[in-house]
Amino acid sequence: MQERLTTYSIFRSWQTLLLLVMFFAIRIISFYISPHIIIQAFLVFLLIFLLGLVFFKNPNWAWMIILGEMMLGGAGHYLKFFGLSIRTVLILVFLFLWIVFTLANKDKSYPLKIPNRLFYILLPFGAFLLISSLTGLFNGHGIYYVIQDLIPFCFLILLLPAYYLFKDEKIKRYFIRLCIVFLIGSAIFSLITFFLFTSGVAQLHDPFYNWFRDIAMGKITHVTDFYYRIVIPGHLLITPMLLMICALLMRDEKHHRMWRFLFFCGALVLALNFSRAYLLGFVVGLLILKYKHKFHRWIKTSLWSGAVLILLFISINIIASGGRSLGLEIVGIRIASFSAPQVELSTATRMVLLDPIFRIIKQHPIIGSGLGATITYLHPTTYEQITTHSFDWGYLEMWAELGIFGALYFLIIIGFLISELIKKIRSISDYHDFYIGLLGGVIALLVINITTPALFHVLGIFYLTFVIAFVSKPISIFDGVVTMLYRIFNKINTH
Repeated sequence: MQERLTTYSIFRSWQTLLLLVMFFAIRIISFYISPHIIIQAFLVFLLIFLLGLVFFKNPNWAWMIILGEMMLGGAGHYLKFFGLSIRTVLILVFLFLWIVFTLANKDKSYPLKIPNRLFYILLPFGAFLLISSLTGLFNGHGIYYVIQDLIPFCFLILLLPAYYLFKDEKIKRYFIRLCIVFLIGSAIFSLITFFLFTSGVAQLHDPFYNWFRDIAMGKITHVTDFYYRIVIPGHLLITPMLLMICALLMRDEKHHRMWRFLFFCGALVLALNFSRAYLLGFVVGLLILKYKHKFHRWIKTSLWSGAVLILLFISINIIASGGRSLGLEIVGIRIASFSAPQVELSTATRMVLLDPIFRIIKQHPIIGSGLGATITYLHPTTYEQITTHSFDWGYLEMWAELGIFGALYFLIIIGFLISELIKKIRSISDYHDFYIGLLGGVIALLVINITTPALFHVLGIFYLTFVIAFVSKPISIFDGVVTMLYRIFNKINTH
């Protein structure tokens, strides 16, 4: 008997609880076994074996493993297989099995293409990536860095399974639960980390901090005696998710209170992250959500969401400081750094990077310097020469590595994606909020990419891939994920 999908079944399902337990179990296990390379390799080998076993039993189950790792696995480095992250290993194995399975499948139910122009526009981009990879090697860039830059783009191939395997109802329910667990888990994990450092239980450069920095790939920055910025790569998905919730809340209907709770969770993450790029992306995304929504619903939801973010940030600072600080001095420093970068180390460092980045661009403006490029700069406080792979300027890094043609072609692909989203929104008479939310998320990533490599980060590619998969579905076959979202988002059939 098919499970009846309701708000109750989504939030209080055993699967939701199990996924939340797994979210924290992955991090706890990683912390304790991070020094033990052999144990990590053994666990990754077991997961590869499990992936292969379940793939030939049912490709949908293997796809669920991949989705689970993407949503629960943070930056994907919690386990490693002799230097390769578990995410990279699992996805490459899955894609290999998928291609072999597709070629061997006589009924051609899963062809190596999708019936949408976006798929064919994507294909030439592979040539740009190949040229950029070879250029990087020719220019002496380390093969490790070249592969590291290439791998996120390879995840675009996930478009094929995302398009064909999302027909399964169980996968749709599972994916929605993963998104819910991601928001709740991220909020709790950020809050716990914040508490550990503000209380003095954990300190900078202790074992937990080193694990957080080197394995979770996050940053813990001391801002004041009462406030630490908690930044993790997975937070990149928070802004698009919050915009999706806002878009659905703008419908003139009653909504279940749990969805406002999920917005609260995501807003808590942003309040602790306090990234200007993410916040600016969210504000610009909110402006995009006005499209096709009634003004009073749009302004009401926008003001409510802004109020939640502000009140959370102030509340965190009041509680952490024992009532001695509202956190306004932090806001002042972050704003002042726009005109005076020297007042904040991260902004000052980012400005110092501009000169070496432009030197690289001037050397090869047309074809780029190739993937795997590094820059050397003088640290603004220690005056040490530092060589880094992180450019911190998204569009400039694209230009430096892919060249002007490669970077522009990638942006053209995103432009076509935006065009397809707008066409989809205009062609649907109702329930278009889902696609407006996706559009807001894409625009937010374009904004975030100014000072963060959002568009070519693994999770940025992951988001773009799924948006392409959703928008590529024909209008006549209305995306089941959309229908499912509305059934659980509004107060219909709830217990």
